[in-house]
Amino acid sequence: NNYSVPIFSSIQDLLRDVDVSADIDGFIIATPHSTHYEIAELLLEEDEQRKKEVLMDGQNSDYRPLHVFVEKPMTTDVHQAKKLRDHVMKRAQNKDECGSGCFLINHTANYRPQTRKARSMVEHGKIGTIRHINASMSSPLSWLFDNPQNRGWTEPTSDEMVGNGFCWGQSSHLLAWIYHVCPTLHPQKVFCAMNYSSVTNADVSHSATIVCSDLSSCNENNEISEGNNVIMSISGTSLLPGYEHSDPGVGKRISIAIYGTKGAILYSGDDKDELSGKLEFRDNDTGRKIDLPCGPNMGFHFENTETGGSGPESLQSFIHACIGSDEYYAGSNALDGFRTIQTMEAMYRSNASHQFVEVAYQKVDVGT
Repeated sequence: NNYSVPIFSSIQDLLRDVDVSADIDGFIIATPHSTHYEIAELLLEEDEQRKKEVLMDGQNSDYRPLHVFVEKPMTTDVHQAKKLRDHVMKRAQNKDECGSGCFLINHTANYRPQTRKARSMVEHGKIGTIRHINASMSSPLSWLFDNPQNRGWTEPTSDEMVGNGFCWGQSSHLLAWIYHVCPTLHPQKVFCAMNYSSVTNADVSHSATIVCSDLSSCNENNEISEGNNVIMSISGTSLLPGYEHSDPGVGKRISIAIYGTKGAILYSGDDKDELSGKLEFRDNDTGRKIDLPCGPNMGFHFENTETGGSGPESLQSFIHACIGSDEYYAGSNALDGFRTIQTMEAMYRSNASHQFVEVAYQKVDVGT
């Protein structure tokens, strides 16, 4: 009633209504985590059908790309994540003069100017070869994971889902940021320990060692020596005292350090206090600290949960994609999502086995 829009009981019903679906440029998937895969697959198939129909008619200019924006995490099942990643990569490889729709994930921190600057520093070799990453995330979320009524956050929501709690609900933010800023890193094996809420049995804290390969360190045979592995040390907890939505709210504490052979990128702070930190670079030769310029808002910004104005940068980017604007930025794509799910799924398996485990699809063609 507020927006004068039709309501459908399923995505299939919406797509069957051609009077409505033909005019849609993009979909935002904000359903329960375990349902993301099925809906995203249907929409990718719909985009392919759109292209097929215009190519058969010889009217390439009539193709209207269908863009997909998925809430995080991309899926809660590593096999589904692999299928989505493969589908999106196939669509990109088959891109022709018609173009194709985008596939984005709503990791809001990835679309921030600070994140884009950090990625640019890594891609241009400013810190050299990456050797170690140390990162942590603390959130005031005991109210969420200790409440038995929040079953979607505290219990597996599908047969395929491995556990549920802080790791699935929050660590995807941190991991997706790292994999986006460091696009050549790919997880290989994981060791993780977790502890749990005594009320809901949801995981509320974890500490993990993640061994990654770095494709930028491959030899001529596309092999990576053991000594060139990148070691990530990741921790997270929901046990930070306070409440995010109080007045004033308690912010999440984030700390990320990426160490390379030439220098380090440091980014830490309270995501409700812009003045609590800045994106910094330290040079190995001089040890000098440099604050990196990131536009007018140079302070610390991680997640963007603002509901007013024009929305977070991630939503703005998706809208730019839908209208064909050059300002579109892929802050989190299917490969970022896949590597994030690979890592978290292995974290749960490692915790259960008390051993190092290889990530699923370790040898898969990683693409770009």
